[in-house]
Amino acid sequence: MAGPPAGGSIGPCASMSAERIGALFWIVFGGAAIYGALGLGLGTMETPGSGFLTFVAASFVTLMAVLVLIQSYRHDAAAQVRVADLWRGLKWGRAVAIVVLTIVFILSFETIGFFVCSFALLVVIMRWLEGVDWKTSLGVPAITVAGTHLLFQTILKISLPAGILGF
Repeated sequence: MAGPPAGGSIGPCASMSAERIGALFWIVFGGAAIYGALGLGLGTMETPGSGFLTFVAASFVTLMAVLVLIQSYRHDAAAQVRVADLWRGLKWGRAVAIVVLTIVFILSFETIGFFVCSFALLVVIMRWLEGVDWKTSLGVPAITVAGTHLLFQTILKISLPAGILGF
């Protein structure tokens, strides 16, 4: 029985460059968005339909992806990076921590309150994950939460979950 190819990976994506795989993904995504936009209706130039902006954006994404796909057939080293090479050497700890913190935030902000959870999330990310000093780790979240309060509750009159603490 034969083992894996010399590159060490098996499967159709192993021989394709990361640029080609990414471009193909965005071509399919853009095509689906164009199809959906056409279903919503494009309207006219005087009265654009609900699908007009989506159609324009999806057409742009698709066009850019086609250009990337065409350029990926150049024979330079940058265009030949394999998908597996993109993931090699990454430090997953931070990404996993952000995902876990975001899930905890989502699950708790209605009970504890949006502002308290937002403040805590930002402090933990800045101090624990980014290693920022305490002054900045407390100041930036305080300004951010105050700005969010000003925007949503004062200007837009949109209430956010207050939680058990009442704010």
